[in-house]
Amino acid sequence: MFNDFYGSFNSVIIALLCWWIVLLVFQRITNRYPKKNGWKKDITFTFFQSVFVIISLPILAYFIGPK
Repeated sequence: MFNDFYGSFNSVIIALLCWWIVLLVFQRITNRYPKKNGWKKDITFTFFQSVFVIISLPILAYFIGPK
């Protein structure tokens, strides 16, 4: 299922990095006020978010996609 959705391991790494960057930017922009989060916390949190997205997208595509 994952190989059909992403194509190769390089595609998975590139998708993971892209999602990680996007989620990190949104995390840093939205959670600056009233207190600042540390970089370590934001990087760790967004990494796990991006891994969750990478895993859940093929599963959603399998159930929602064309039959």
